[in-house]
Amino acid sequence: MTPEAVAAALIAGKTPDIADMTAYWLATDAAQRPKAETVAVLAALSAAPTQADRVEAFVRYVDESYEAHQLACGPAAVNIVGTGGGASTFNISTTAAFVAAAAGGTVLKSGSSAYSSSVGSADILSALGLGRPMALPVMNAMLSETGLAFAPASAYAPICRRLAIAAQPLPFKVIGRFINALGPLICPFAVRGSVVGASSPEGYEVIRTVAHRTGRRLLAVHSELGVDELLSIGPNRIGWADGQADRRLDPATLGLAAGPLVLLSGGTLDHNVALLQDVLRGRAPQAALETVALNAGAVLHVGGRAASVEAGTALALDCLREGAPFGKLRQVQRFAQSVRRHQEAAE
Repeated sequence: MTPEAVAAALIAGKTPDIADMTAYWLATDAAQRPKAETVAVLAALSAAPTQADRVEAFVRYVDESYEAHQLACGPAAVNIVGTGGGASTFNISTTAAFVAAAAGGTVLKSGSSAYSSSVGSADILSALGLGRPMALPVMNAMLSETGLAFAPASAYAPICRRLAIAAQPLPFKVIGRFINALGPLICPFAVRGSVVGASSPEGYEVIRTVAHRTGRRLLAVHSELGVDELLSIGPNRIGWADGQADRRLDPATLGLAAGPLVLLSGGTLDHNVALLQDVLRGRAPQAALETVALNAGAVLHVGGRAASVEAGTALALDCLREGAPFGKLRQVQRFAQSVRRHQEAAE
């Protein structure tokens, strides 16, 4: 199919074959397609239910066109990120990244400003003084020294930025839902594996399917309460992207307490930052502590630090009781402050 035909099919709600769609993204990335067409295609993809073939085509284009950045500690690192959407909670995966690092894991946190919630991972990190992008050598040093680093938006495949520019003056949040939802599958860094959350059963299956087809080592997670992370207050689904059956994880079997979703609600930026720090001190409400431990446990399992999610959760809970994750936050902040001082002195 020609690029014009692929665009027309996508706008009409049809799904061309993967090779044709991959070729279409090549033409778009090369600035060979008109802006109006690009906006219409993005809007159509974002308005429609997410389909595995459409996601796979974009992911394959990125894989074939851009090499992943290599970090010295990358082979040990686990990327944790969610697709967004669903019920609004506090920043669970961002908090879990600090806990997993404090428990001995190596963690690369991906995330963006808020799409479906009021406060995104990037907003939290900026408020904590950790939002400034770092050059790869500095990221290497941060990951090696602290066990934790943050993937900047600027590191992602240039096609993502080009699509955002093409969408202007429309906010990318309006028509970029498709790209945001598949973002966890195009982590720009080579890592040991990923923990990727999806807020819907359909999104969860798409993540697992595409990750399997494209050879990613990925553990997909989904809360049956409609959240893109594991929750301690209700049942979850977890599954490797290996074509095998997934399983239901009931936190009650780990001795974790059930409760209403409101226990994990997010709020303003100030509220979420304060709650993150309370969790890291081990002083937050039980539901928040246990939910963060569950997600940190998944990271520790994927990173090879625990034999199972359950064992990783127990390790994370012990770490939280000791208050070590707050020390990890302070260590990471000191590193970032040192980088800023050197940058300012060089300017």
